Amino acid sequence: MIFFLTFLGLFWCVASIVSLATLLTWRERAATPPERSRRLLTIVLPAAALLLGSVLWTLLHVMLLWDSGAAAVAVR
Repeated sequence: MIFFLTFLGLFWCVASIVSLATLLTWRERAATPPERSRRLLTIVLPAAALLLGSVLWTLLHVMLLWDSGAAAVAVR
């Protein structure tokens, strides 16, 4: 069970980083500088905060999962 949860957590981290890269690429492809700024402020920054927060949360819980005795807590 620990290995499955670890794999799931690492998959989530990789997917979040790929999503962040996609957002940044999408922002750079805007036609004008004002459009790039609007995309940055309204979409990219809030999404980046959520994605990076979820990556940190996931990595923390994967580390806690590998702590001694934490497997019983994670399964509950």
